[in-house]
Amino acid sequence: MHPRTALVSMLLIPGLALAQIQVVGEGACPKYAVDIESFATCDGDRVTAAAAPTPLEIAALPSQQVAAHKRSDSGLYVSAAEAYRVRQAFPGRVVLLDIRSRIEVAYAGQPDSVDVHVPYLEPALPLQWNPASNSLKMQRNPAFVAQVRSAMARLDEPADPVILLLCRSGQSSAIAADALTAAGLPRVYTIVDGFEGDIGESGRRDVNGWKNAGGEWQARPTARQVFASMH
Repeated sequence: MHPRTALVSMLLIPGLALAQIQVVGEGACPKYAVDIESFATCDGDRVTAAAAPTPLEIAALPSQQVAAHKRSDSGLYVSAAEAYRVRQAFPGRVVLLDIRSRIEVAYAGQPDSVDVHVPYLEPALPLQWNPASNSLKMQRNPAFVAQVRSAMARLDEPADPVILLLCRSGQSSAIAADALTAAGLPRVYTIVDGFEGDIGESGRRDVNGWKNAGGEWQARPTARQVFASMH
């Protein structure tokens, strides 16, 4: 049967869902011969199946290579360099979650490819100095898990994407990873050297981390992301 005759016959069949039929031009690929449920594609007059997605491969770090204070219960770790590679190679299948405080993001900058920002720790108010940590006194965000779930639901991503947690140097992300894993979120990786990295012999954070590993970043964070969980 000629393709045009077949198409006319299909149109005349009672109850046939018109949404499944596309009328195309003379030189176009015969899309009406494609089963749209299988998302097939066509090349000329040959109908072929869509290529299978590239397997998501992550070069995870073994626990013995991670400092004790940066280890999580799930034991899923990546370097900042690997996190950057994975985020670039598998968009839509990997979520980069920045958990640093808003004030830290405002002053230190933010990766270009951050998908979600939900602080795990925020400065206690009024501001107080913590001599033990030689920094501001911080407190946990009691709504952290709920805000992460809400933010993830707003993304057009798979139901259980790989999550990469980013803090300053990898310590807070390990604790936050435990909280998310305990809440039932699978495949939560902590970026062991964080955004700024570890402190080197120079006294500066210039050893590793997203900034020093070639990850793209901007000095001015995206306000829409940083303050989204406040609404």
